[in-house]
Amino acid sequence: MRLSPKSILGTTLLCLPSLVNSKAILGVDLGSLYMKVALVQRNSPLEIVTNLHSKRKTEQMVLFDQGSRFYGADASSLLARKPHLTPAAMSVMLGRDHEHPTVQVLAERHYPITPAFNETRSGVCLTVNGQDFTPEELVAMVLSHAKDITAAYGAGSEVRDCVLTVPSFYTQHERRALLDAAALADLNVLALINENTAAALHFGIDRIDETPQHFVFYNMGASALQVSVVRYYSYQHKDSKYAKAKTVGAFEVIGSAWDSTLGGLAFDNRLVDYMADEFNEMWNAKRNDGETKDVRINARAMTKLRLQANKVKHVLSANSDIPVYLDALHDDTSYQTHISRAKFEEICHDLLLRSTTPITNALAAANKTLDDIDGVEMIGGGMRVPKVQDEIRTALGGKLDLGMHINSDESMALGAAFHGANVSTAFRVRHVGMTDINPFPISIDLSDLPADESKGWFGKKDKKEGDEEEEEEWSKHATVFKKHSKIGIKKTIAFTHDSDVRCSIDYEESDFLPKGTGSEIEHYDIGGIAEFAKEMADKGLAKPKVSLQFELSTSGITQLVKAEAAVEEIITVTEEVEYEEEVEEEESDAAAAEGEEKAEEEEKKEEGEAKEGAEEEKKEGEEEEKKEG
Repeated sequence: MRLSPKSILGTTLLCLPSLVNSKAILGVDLGSLYMKVALVQRNSPLEIVTNLHSKRKTEQMVLFDQGSRFYGADASSLLARKPHLTPAAMSVMLGRDHEHPTVQVLAERHYPITPAFNETRSGVCLTVNGQDFTPEELVAMVLSHAKDITAAYGAGSEVRDCVLTVPSFYTQHERRALLDAAALADLNVLALINENTAAALHFGIDRIDETPQHFVFYNMGASALQVSVVRYYSYQHKDSKYAKAKTVGAFEVIGSAWDSTLGGLAFDNRLVDYMADEFNEMWNAKRNDGETKDVRINARAMTKLRLQANKVKHVLSANSDIPVYLDALHDDTSYQTHISRAKFEEICHDLLLRSTTPITNALAAANKTLDDIDGVEMIGGGMRVPKVQDEIRTALGGKLDLGMHINSDESMALGAAFHGANVSTAFRVRHVGMTDINPFPISIDLSDLPADESKGWFGKKDKKEGDEEEEEEWSKHATVFKKHSKIGIKKTIAFTHDSDVRCSIDYEESDFLPKGTGSEIEHYDIGGIAEFAKEMADKGLAKPKVSLQFELSTSGITQLVKAEAAVEEIITVTEEVEYEEEVEEEESDAAAAEGEEKAEEEEKKEEGEAKEGAEEEKKEGEEEEKKEG
């Protein structure tokens, strides 16, 4: 970023979602396992898009085979036979490097396609049939499929404008990576919205709360658990100066917490390990060759076990036990067992204990207690495990019921689509006020550009040989957006300086920051300050005042949007004016008193003359009357 040498200098980056004027908008909930797509069109109700198989959710999956790509159910049907052609958990790797704990877990779970660092692309890649793909490229393919099924559903034409959901704990890197994927899919992202916030928006579309109400949203998805505390309220709003005020419903997120590794897949993996261990014991006993082997080395067998584990979990949500039989799972050996709900809860005991911790943390972040909460809403597929619900009821002390008033699978996609309609000028929908919060504290660090790139002009000199004292390095640090500060705001940092500046936007050290997350978000080199300072110095003026404006957008993206440098110049204007010599104070007071006396005498004289004139007129009138008589 370079500033031109003027007294007021600036550059601005603009994001104008309010100018969008499209006929249709997508709301895409890109989950870890399934993708849900909602559509809002003019003169049509908000609806969920069904895919080519008439299903309301689509497997987030792409399979490469014989030069073709297969998506959704088509890819899922081939998964057991061709697992080495299907990358897993693509969205989980967005914006993360190969050392991130989540990426390492995927590598350890014996998936046939494991993430690895690619030096050429400087990031995580997955290799399929000898070809490397970044997570952004793979997610872009899934998003393109979302456009295709929407067009086939009956949108009339290709829909490009969309709102995408993201987990509440997504960092700047992950949000930007998703935006990159959307750009590759030729999608115009109007906004990113946190998953729980989207569900809260859908829940609050028809709410008008005269008295503030507080709700807890508990969202256990496939890969993570998120809890948010939301306050609903209402206020008076006018569409224009002369319009009649109307009551508008609104809500704000006041606290959030999460467990980024606790979700439905964590429970599936416990079942996978349990069944794999049982099969290994059976298989090694059958072989009886003295060598111990592990079924986990076989990709097809592990894929079958993952699919079976998910089925077992779902069946045990409604039943007390389930028989399991996998024919010829591996090495011509079949697997047969019986799993009860009690056994499932036993092997997942530590996971169940973790399921309520985010509730406590979210309430603490919101500075609320259970007595302040009016309701709890359950969303996400993972919350269907009965023991999870039991743990939550225990944590709530029996004070609150577990509400399921919105669709646990579809509410986030529907809320995202409704948010898109709210920011677009093409739709007239019920306005719902919405305020979200920033999950992590963000700071800036300022320093001079290297000496060969910038030079100051006030009191600085070149380093000479023999100088003992080194010039003190200039730097500044400031927190611009605190943890849980509101998003959709701007802040300005001002300082006096005469050199070009390097500005780094970083995450502050925090225990809440996900492990493996890089601290640096972005950096800018701001030029033109030194040149402008020299120009002002030549005029004998002071150092410029530099102002940097930072924005935390409603999508949770932080960036430098404006940089200005200015000086204050005081100009004194002297003008000659003719004036009479002033009378001394005592003389002027006497003259004023004398003037007042003369004015009173003249006023009395005028009153007397007027009275005499009136009497003469009266006498003349009487004499004329006598003559006439």
